Amino acid sequence: MSLSPNRRWQDLQALVNAEDYFAFFDLPYDPQVVNVNRLHILRKFAQYLRPLADFQGSEQDQLDQARQGLAKAYQTFLTSTPQQEKLFRVFQDYGSSCRDPVTGCGGCGSLAESGECRSGIPA
Repeated sequence: MSLSPNRRWQDLQALVNAEDYFAFFDLPYDPQVVNVNRLHILRKFAQYLRPLADFQGSEQDQLDQARQGLAKAYQTFLTSTPQQEKLFRVFQDYGSSCRDPVTGCGGCGSLAESGECRSGIPA
């Protein structure tokens, strides 16, 4: 599906909310999925937008590619989790020796924000 010709790349760049992006691209979505994963969907979408900065095609083709990127980002979180996608640092660091980045290290109970447990064990 192609977007209406009155949509412009400049209009896309002014959007802020996840729901606004879905409305702009006329994409259906489950509000509950977006409410739970909005930052992850937008971060994944941003990854798909990066290559479009140097896009050599028409503005309409560029917007069509962006639309596909949002649909793909949304689809990702219908079958995957934020922990599996590791888009944010908290999930990237999750594989360290501290079992839970929120509650802290299972061995000493400290938060591993500095990269080291309270007992000096590298996180």
